[in-house]
Amino acid sequence: MKRPFFFPRACLLALLLMLCPAASALAQTDSGGLVLKDYGSLGGAVDEQQFKPALAVRQPISRQQPTQSIDSARAEQKLLGRHMFSLQWISHEKFGIATVTRQDGIRLYIDARQELNGDYVTLKGDVRVADAKEFAVTGEIVTRVHHINGGNACIRQGTFVFKATGIRKYWRLQEMKNPCEDVLDYVDVFF
Repeated sequence: MKRPFFFPRACLLALLLMLCPAASALAQTDSGGLVLKDYGSLGGAVDEQQFKPALAVRQPISRQQPTQSIDSARAEQKLLGRHMFSLQWISHEKFGIATVTRQDGIRLYIDARQELNGDYVTLKGDVRVADAKEFAVTGEIVTRVHHINGGNACIRQGTFVFKATGIRKYWRLQEMKNPCEDVLDYVDVFF
């Protein structure tokens, strides 16, 4: 992404003073905007209400805004693409694949599956990135493990949060409690 070009304030004010003698009536505010400091220096009675719109100068962009959008873009870039995917009941040796794509040029979507010997976990849904350490999926998780829930599939629908904590190299499902049996499911998306 190209960074916009900005004139330093001092250059902009000097240019304004050279081009418009009346600009000496302007003063810079603490927030970086320009205000009319002396109506009398403009040579007579001036209607303040008529002059204010002409003096409205856009405030400089906060330094915080670009940083936040850059961080958000970096977090999305980290998540986009293919990742290893696992549920601890299935295997930590044969991983599945999670693929995060951009749909319609706007939203992110995850489609993930791990399968071994008839046991499987799937994750599908829309993704909302909070930051590089956290994202949420609104969609569906289905787990089927032969020794849990009588070997039947357990379907969960809703919004699920995945977080990377400490030095871990994966985002882990935070809603770990399996709703079909009293066990914890560690569903992980690796980066």
